[in-house]
Amino acid sequence: MTANDVIRKAYDEIGVSEYPPNSNNVKYNTAFYGKPVSGSAYPWCCTFIWWLLSTSGVKVPKTASCANMGNYYKKEGKFFTKKPSPGDLVFFKYNRTNNWTNHIGIVVESNENYIETIEGNTSVNSDDNGGAVMKRRRSSNIVGYARPDYDGSSFDDKPVLKRGSTGDYVKAWQNYLVTCGLDIGKSGADGIFGKDTESAVKQYQKLKNLPITGIIDKDDWDSVGK
Repeated sequence: MTANDVIRKAYDEIGVSEYPPNSNNVKYNTAFYGKPVSGSAYPWCCTFIWWLLSTSGVKVPKTASCANMGNYYKKEGKFFTKKPSPGDLVFFKYNRTNNWTNHIGIVVESNENYIETIEGNTSVNSDDNGGAVMKRRRSSNIVGYARPDYDGSSFDDKPVLKRGSTGDYVKAWQNYLVTCGLDIGKSGADGIFGKDTESAVKQYQKLKNLPITGIIDKDDWDSVGK
């Protein structure tokens, strides 16, 4: 997907919130950890970004740490502090933890005075632990930006996936199936298209009124996020 595709997907997530309040029990954490989790040990602004990119077929490290996410892009030479563009990730620091950043979002609009973002685990009362996906306007506490590799790492090629397929595309689909509430088996998102993944694909196809083949083809790719 292009940056604009990912931004449109982010807009679709606005309003999603953890339940019950203050629990960190939210679908992005469920997808990340492979099971429902709750408690203060599971903040989810970074898992929201991981979910947004990984289910869009964009390469992203699997981490729940904003600092680790930022360090990955620094190592890749894709971290910067200049004016961002839509689709860039933005890193914030809102408290005095030892980490150099503790909050993250995706830029959807930018001008000389502020940026507009979509962020997970935020609210108007708590910038970095608010419990909901929201669109925010930001002009301070920004420590830098990173540009994901949208080119060459999207779903544009739409490979056919079936039992026996392996790799990042399979893993992306497995994560997406989990966010749809489907069971992909005890192995989780391991990048191996086995019988449990095949069963989940068939359930997905039934939900989407697609031919129930257990094989991911163009129609299945086109249904993602719809």
